[in-house]
Amino acid sequence: MQMLIGVGVKLGQFPTDVSLAVQTPILAPQVSEVKQDGWQAVHTDAATVDAFGPDQVLTVQRPGFDVTGAPNVVNDQISVSSRLRNPFPNQDSLTDADVALSNFVYAGDVIAGATNNSTRLYPKPIAMWLNHDREHIKTEIHVLRLAVSHAYARNSQPVAAVKFIASDGISEVTQTVSDMDTAHYDASGLTVPHFSANLNFSTLKDKELVTVDAVIYPWVGEPFTISTDADPYPSPNLTTLRLWNDFTESYGTGYVYVNVDTGDDASGVVSVLATEAALSPFATIPSAVTALKAFNGTQFGRNNDVGGGIVRLAEGTHVHGSIKAQGESPHVPLVIEAADPATQATTVLTDGGSSIFNGIPAFLKLRHLTLRKTGGSVVFLDSGATSAENLLITENCIWDANATSYYGAWVYRVGRFTQINCEIGGGGDPKQGNSFSTEAIMVTAIGCQGCAGTITYHAVGCSDLPEFTLREALGARPAMTGVFLGWNTFTNGSTSNPIISVSAPLGPRGFAFVGNIVESWGAATNAGLRLNADSDVSITQNVVLQHNTIVGERANLLYLDGTENVEKSAYVNFNLFSRFNIKGDVFAGQGLNVGNWPVRYKVGWSDNASTDGSNNSSTYGPASWLGELPSRGELVGIDPMWANDASHSGSGTGAGNYTPTNGSLLPVLTEEMAAYSFDLFGNALTSGHSRIGAVMQAV
Repeated sequence: MQMLIGVGVKLGQFPTDVSLAVQTPILAPQVSEVKQDGWQAVHTDAATVDAFGPDQVLTVQRPGFDVTGAPNVVNDQISVSSRLRNPFPNQDSLTDADVALSNFVYAGDVIAGATNNSTRLYPKPIAMWLNHDREHIKTEIHVLRLAVSHAYARNSQPVAAVKFIASDGISEVTQTVSDMDTAHYDASGLTVPHFSANLNFSTLKDKELVTVDAVIYPWVGEPFTISTDADPYPSPNLTTLRLWNDFTESYGTGYVYVNVDTGDDASGVVSVLATEAALSPFATIPSAVTALKAFNGTQFGRNNDVGGGIVRLAEGTHVHGSIKAQGESPHVPLVIEAADPATQATTVLTDGGSSIFNGIPAFLKLRHLTLRKTGGSVVFLDSGATSAENLLITENCIWDANATSYYGAWVYRVGRFTQINCEIGGGGDPKQGNSFSTEAIMVTAIGCQGCAGTITYHAVGCSDLPEFTLREALGARPAMTGVFLGWNTFTNGSTSNPIISVSAPLGPRGFAFVGNIVESWGAATNAGLRLNADSDVSITQNVVLQHNTIVGERANLLYLDGTENVEKSAYVNFNLFSRFNIKGDVFAGQGLNVGNWPVRYKVGWSDNASTDGSNNSSTYGPASWLGELPSRGELVGIDPMWANDASHSGSGTGAGNYTPTNGSLLPVLTEEMAAYSFDLFGNALTSGHSRIGAVMQAV
């Protein structure tokens, strides 16, 4: 049996006001030492260990943080899970004194009466911003949002607290928050739990690019500072943000309108007053942007700069034309939006049937528009990006393929590509988030219906995603590092690929897969989740799988089924699987393949369930793909009693409702054990009633 436990910090690297030397740990029973890998231990009376019998528990002391971000010390309990067997071909015999622990012991942990030889480092938080880069702040108070995951969540929160920091290089403003917030997105209908802060930017320099940072304080473990522990700026992976501070609105915003029916490029007007500009619209977007550049120069002294300007399109169909030559956007994006957000579906920006290469500025934001493909292999949006320096944002937009064929370069070299609250139109999915060759396009999708594609680095709160592939570096695209996939619905009835496919090294920055539904139905026959399995030999660490429902097909987890041995581990809690498989040394016939034994022995696992066991067995043992033993709270062969199973195990038609009904025998969540207090549909956790899986609340 096992308990969900916390983690500590590397020895000697914790703040000096926490002294492990003066702590008084509780004596460990019959464990003399923890081995270097942090999950194997030496037991003085191994014959008394029974994986299915009473617990033998040892107490581990380690420092962490409380909800104020102050250092704290916790006592966590780890069980002795079972005796260890010998590797293939002697898998039917046991070692003399070695045992498996239910969770990892780290280098800085203290266990009274036992020698800690562990060299294992502590898992880092995994996070992503819900703000896009280069936001134009026009108020004193601005909201910052950060989604977070951590291997050792507790108390219905992934971490204890987050400190948000905004700095102009001289002064800074901070706010530490511990209560979590939720954001609902209309396009997907889904909800994203996160930490948020209302920072006052009026104490910072006006008309200045401000750096936004955060420090994440785990319940136990090391603090994680984005500016030093994540990617250098700019990056499609987690990094700091740059926001333009214009709280006095003195930077200056020019408005210009475009009306294809009544506009005149010869008489159009740019004004600081939107109402005045609306009276004299232009006929075309390029002419409007040309006038905006001139206006920014004469009115605000910003030469060759269209950034900060707003182009408003009247209802109708507008043909995109090259606007990069008209001016750059060095600080903040040029905004092109519908004049009336209520006419989003009928205010259309189209490619016009011809390619425009390198036709948009480095920073561009499209808002409240329908973006429609006219057909053919044409390039629509392209800033000529060769790295992550450039940025395209689409917010509250409809992407419409117009019943035309797919072309991978329709959205081409735009650098970072952030989509927020966007959806797919009646003409089908143009798959604008897919890649073309090795060019610079890197997708983040937030609260969208569809929209993520083959080069998605992060996706949260998105519905109807067909699949995801985690990729290594290729051409102008950096490796996907610290990928965050949270509170999404993935559904596929036709693919021959795994719906979620990871086959790449996962280092300390990890991979977070939390709160998702993965539904396999129809003709889809491959794995719902393939995580460094099926002949993969990638080193894998800090994988966090929490509160997911993976239905209709198997989850293949961290195999060592070939001739090469590498280290693989994961933290797997509160998930509901149809089936899951963990292949190792016995399947491969390779006695050296013990690197994934932390997975086979369920180290760091708890409170999972599978409806059908594994693909070769519903019991445990050396030859079972279900693993060597059950973790704490693990159930096999359970009827989840979903409201509507439309996966392969049900009707097979897709779009099911995976809410457990009242009376479901799924493991129950408590406030103390859960990682989050809300699920993807916005259901609040009810302690002692909510269930594991992606949908907490039973109906």
